[in-house]
Amino acid sequence: MNTTNQGLKIRKYNEKSARNKVINWFMLLGTTILYALYIGVLINGYLKHTNTLLITIFIIACCCLAIVINWGVYIKDATADKLGWGCLTSYMVIYSFFLLFAGNSFVRISAVPVLCAAILFYNVKLSKIFCLWGSAVNVIYTLILAFSKADNMSLNYLELVIILLTINTIYKCTEIGQRFTYDSLHAVKDQQEIQEAMLKDILEIAKIVQSSTTQSNELVIGLSESTQIVNSAISEISASTQANANNIQEQNIMTQSIQQSINKTVEHSEQMVSLANNSTDSITDGLEIMNDLKEQSSSIASTNSMVIHSMEKLQEKTKEVQDITNIIFSISSQTNLLALNASIESARAGEAGKGFAVVADEIRQLSEQTRSSTENISNIIGELNLNAQEASENVRESIKSTENQGSMISTASQSFEKINDNVGVLTNNIAEIDQMLTELAQANNKIVDNISQLSATTEEIMASSQEAAAISERNLQNAESTKDNLNHVMQTTNRFDKYLQ
Repeated sequence: MNTTNQGLKIRKYNEKSARNKVINWFMLLGTTILYALYIGVLINGYLKHTNTLLITIFIIACCCLAIVINWGVYIKDATADKLGWGCLTSYMVIYSFFLLFAGNSFVRISAVPVLCAAILFYNVKLSKIFCLWGSAVNVIYTLILAFSKADNMSLNYLELVIILLTINTIYKCTEIGQRFTYDSLHAVKDQQEIQEAMLKDILEIAKIVQSSTTQSNELVIGLSESTQIVNSAISEISASTQANANNIQEQNIMTQSIQQSINKTVEHSEQMVSLANNSTDSITDGLEIMNDLKEQSSSIASTNSMVIHSMEKLQEKTKEVQDITNIIFSISSQTNLLALNASIESARAGEAGKGFAVVADEIRQLSEQTRSSTENISNIIGELNLNAQEASENVRESIKSTENQGSMISTASQSFEKINDNVGVLTNNIAEIDQMLTELAQANNKIVDNISQLSATTEEIMASSQEAAAISERNLQNAESTKDNLNHVMQTTNRFDKYLQ
């Protein structure tokens, strides 16, 4: 870029005040120079006696007054809007007066630079006023020359035409310049509005891009972190899958051992079912025997009751016999006493009583024998009574034992019944266990098949996890590359911050 373009990039006259300052300075400097020239021309004309003193002093005083006033206003406010038009107005007044009362060709064309400078105002209305003013003054000046029958009127007419064309050109330049400026300015404004709308859209897009880029960057950062976590997790899954594969192999071996144990358990269960069935039959037989024993025990108890009843009658009869033996013993004692008395009486009778003595002696001997036999019978009856009592007590004890035996038999029978029920339940449970073991064996076979499939699937998963780990590694690299690209985009979109603010 060259120096000129660099200067154009500065935009020194973007503000109206800066433009006013330049225009005012240009107009003030131009009119001051013209005033100085006017003063010189007037002094020269006075010295050559072409101008009167009054006109010379008046015009010089007007020029000096205009210079003082214009420079005073410029020093006070160089950017005033009315300063340029004030300079132009004061100049046109002095120009008109000078041209009409002491004019010449120099004075006539001296208005051209000032009117050309007025183009910078781009005010058609005021330019039209001053152009008409200048045209009228020049027409009047030409008429004055014509009425005064000055020399070279054709040249004056030609100068008038040139001045009028020049003034018209200045007016048209002002009009066209204003039109151009208006169109250019409004075209610039239209373009500016379009650019502002475009810039607004671009800034909104930049905001969205910046926000989306920031979010995308955060997502990419999260994705990168997640990818790292996933990569680590996949590595762990791969290791865990390998360990699971080993564990599955061990479980397969253990499941086969379990299958063998289940088969043996099924065989033992079948044996237990068979033994339980046999035990059920034996318990049923034992239960029948216990029922028979219960009935026999009841029959023995009844028989023992009859026996004890007979023994009681026997004791009663024994008592009656004992009573009879007592009577016999008493009779034998009385007989023995009578025999003794008879012997005594026979001894008293002498010979006559010998035979009675023999009878008495025999009776006494029989009485002794009877007494001895009665005593023996009494002893025997006593022993029989004791034996009967012992037998009765033994029978009672037998009855008690029989009753206890019946109770025990009943208890045993109930126990056998319970055992029978429990064995039945045990048989059913063993049958259910046998069925469950069969189902367990089938399930274990399915487990073995599933473990085999799981082992194959685990190998596929391990291969897939390794492939996924490789893909995850590539995704991590891609995420890092995307992250770098997004950082570059964010750095680029950050350049919009100065416009966003």
